[in-house]
Amino acid sequence: MVQEQVVDNSTFELAEGPFRVWKRSLAATDEGLLTETTEFRLATPLLAAPFGWLYGWAIRKRRLATDAPFWAPPQRFDAQGAHAFTLLIAATMAAAYLGTLLSQTITFVADDFGADRGTQGLVTGMTRIGALLSLLIVYFADRLGRRRMLVISGLGAASFAVLAAASTNIWFFGSAELVSRGLTTGLGLLIGIFAAEEAPAGSRAWTASILALFAGLGSGMVLWLIPLADTSRGGWRILFVVAVLAIPVIVALGRRLPESRRFTSLSERKTAPAPITSSMRRRFTMLAMVGFASSMFAAPSSNFQNEYLRDERGFSGTQISLFSTVTSTPIGIGVAIFGPMADRRGRRVIGAIGILAGVGFNVIRYGFGGPLMWVAGTLSTVIGAAAIPALGVYGPEMFPTSRRGLANGLLTLVAVVGSMIGLAFVGEMSERWSFGTTFAILAIVPVLATAILRWYPETANKALEDLNPEDR
Repeated sequence: MVQEQVVDNSTFELAEGPFRVWKRSLAATDEGLLTETTEFRLATPLLAAPFGWLYGWAIRKRRLATDAPFWAPPQRFDAQGAHAFTLLIAATMAAAYLGTLLSQTITFVADDFGADRGTQGLVTGMTRIGALLSLLIVYFADRLGRRRMLVISGLGAASFAVLAAASTNIWFFGSAELVSRGLTTGLGLLIGIFAAEEAPAGSRAWTASILALFAGLGSGMVLWLIPLADTSRGGWRILFVVAVLAIPVIVALGRRLPESRRFTSLSERKTAPAPITSSMRRRFTMLAMVGFASSMFAAPSSNFQNEYLRDERGFSGTQISLFSTVTSTPIGIGVAIFGPMADRRGRRVIGAIGILAGVGFNVIRYGFGGPLMWVAGTLSTVIGAAAIPALGVYGPEMFPTSRRGLANGLLTLVAVVGSMIGLAFVGEMSERWSFGTTFAILAIVPVLATAILRWYPETANKALEDLNPEDR
């Protein structure tokens, strides 16, 4: 967790680790005892207090020289990596809030404007076209830098979310959300790329899992406010006005976040983008197929939850908020278990478990009411979380720095096409069949796609330059 350098026989200072300051000194007392004193200051501005307590505990228990504790990254960060990672947590929470607004409020927006389920499916599907904006964001991020485009996409996403609060009809709302969701998608992609480029080789999945945990917190903020959407016909607008609070967060982030070192190194070399090889095409095809199939199920599963709870289970806004909070909060358990496991034991099996469990328990959630619905919803969150750290890192890992943004943008575009098809299918078929039957049929697609994972390369504990020789 920390590497020291010797100053003299009794003093040791920081060589590498997630600290701004590290000094360990030894002094003999008159009674013949040896006193060890450690002074440290973490390079994690937003998490200095909680992690400071944990590191203090580890120092007192002399745990820093052995295997990392369960709460720590499997492989240590350096100071800049830890600093960047902490700031990306704030960006993740903002992106998660902005990205959750549509799925959690669409049922209230549709009621306000008198739209049926088919229209809901069309509007939510239409907003997926915003992925073309995210493609532009990551394309320019490969040329102008990660930080600059992260700030542009964050500010734009928050601004258009606030504009959606002033919607006069559902198509105005859909248009504003099209831009906001597109920029939010770009923001999320850049956060993942930035984190992968700064994280140690043995902690990339752990990094993705922690970011997912805080993304859950950002999404949870929407859930906490959902009861406001049920207080009046236009109560949903309040949730979109709150998005203005993301603007100062993004501005502060832009001032404090250093540029990705891998992008800086690429810029200094001034070389042309890496040529597209057959290996890149093969990797892209595999990732695209799994992403398409997973999104085809995941998008409608998320977007139609509140509609299902209101129409088929008779839930109020408060009950919806309670259900979402109870079933979503335990994601931290899954992240804590499967994140380090994906770094230590590999990605493929953990990813397959996540997809199969998430799909299976979601089918049960939509097919049954009562306690079984609550249990299935919780298990889909906890075990399904395995796919986040295991498979979420493949996009940034599989492509060289000069192509990383564009490749991930194109993967997102493919996934968006899958989500649009899934949304249209569920929106139309759930009018004829029950939600349970519709999702049971749709589940066939991601279940079959898990077979592709056997051809995924194993990337755990490998440097990005080893996975992409073009970057050496």
